[in-house]
Amino acid sequence: MARGWFRLKKGRTVFCWYNADGEERSKVVGPDNLSEEEAWVKIGELGLNKLVAKSDPTCITFGELGEKYLAEHPFNKTSTKELHTQIVRNLLMPKWRDEVAVEIDPPKLKGWMVSLDVASPTRGKYKSVMSGVYSWGQCEGLIPRGEQYNPCRYVRGREFSQVTSYEAMALEIEDVFAVLSELQQPEYELGLLVIACQLRISEALGLIWKDILWNRGMIAIRRTFVHSTMQDGAKTKLSRSRVEAPKLVLDALDGWRRNSLYAGDDDYVFPSCKLHGKQPRSGSMLVEDYLRPAAIRAGVITIRDGKTYDRDGELVKRFGYHVLGRHSVATFLMDEQENPAVVQAVMRHSRMNMTLYYAHSQRKAKRAAQEKILQHLVPAPADVRGPLRVPLKIQ
Repeated sequence: MARGWFRLKKGRTVFCWYNADGEERSKVVGPDNLSEEEAWVKIGELGLNKLVAKSDPTCITFGELGEKYLAEHPFNKTSTKELHTQIVRNLLMPKWRDEVAVEIDPPKLKGWMVSLDVASPTRGKYKSVMSGVYSWGQCEGLIPRGEQYNPCRYVRGREFSQVTSYEAMALEIEDVFAVLSELQQPEYELGLLVIACQLRISEALGLIWKDILWNRGMIAIRRTFVHSTMQDGAKTKLSRSRVEAPKLVLDALDGWRRNSLYAGDDDYVFPSCKLHGKQPRSGSMLVEDYLRPAAIRAGVITIRDGKTYDRDGELVKRFGYHVLGRHSVATFLMDEQENPAVVQAVMRHSRMNMTLYYAHSQRKAKRAAQEKILQHLVPAPADVRGPLRVPLKIQ
């Protein structure tokens, strides 16, 4: 038996299902603030689950398949579920809701996707999410298995490339110090934690005081604060670990704890005073109110006509704690010839190629490499070195 699915409509939770004749039916089961668990309990109490019939796999519409996917797929993170919900409900459903899922024509699908006024990586993301809906439906037996029943498999081309031209900014270590020097307590301690311990901002904001293992010089990553929601665990399996915390960082955090209004073991390390310590501060607000102004005062970035530029006048698309910490520090450690395996461990990456993605080529490092080349081309002492000789032209 199929389980049916939920829609939120006009402040109410509506249970939907297909009967034995393939007709859609629905019934209001409560307000829209019901959790999924509460809604399913209500379904059992009303006996609605007995009315649900399994649809013919070859006749199920994309609308039914998509709603079931959003209701039943075990998303690992709330943020991922929110993204997929937005794409499926706001983009894919309006166009394909009433189409039989396995009969959607690949050329028609490709033509529609290409017509969307978005960048290729974004279009590729839309295709990936839609393909995931089909793959999940096949695993659950809702639609027939086989590539021929997933139209996204045949939607290909450079218009769907997920390779982006975006390159994150990485600061010189002197600029990292300059920005940090412009911050005060507790924003200074937060920045120091992100830089020295390579914590993601979501991990740092998710810390409570007992996560800091003072006697062992470590910090336990047990939760993250993403989109104003506290989530158990870290971003990846490898990230759920204990992070080395240098004594300087621990001393700074200890100083902040003595001044904090919320210093109990179960209190957040960086609590929101407006919310009386019941949840951490907002990462986006910390960037806008403290980090970016500090970078401007330090001369690291400038704002002109509402856009952000670096010292060289290049446009900066994003500037936040990820730039200050992970991108800049990974680049610095690689430039300092640190063992790549150690850098990977510090960053808590499962794959070396991800660590290399974070390590950018800084101007000083590139200039030093060029100097090494010149040392072999012009081996004379520096004080008598002249211009390179130009080869004679063959007459």
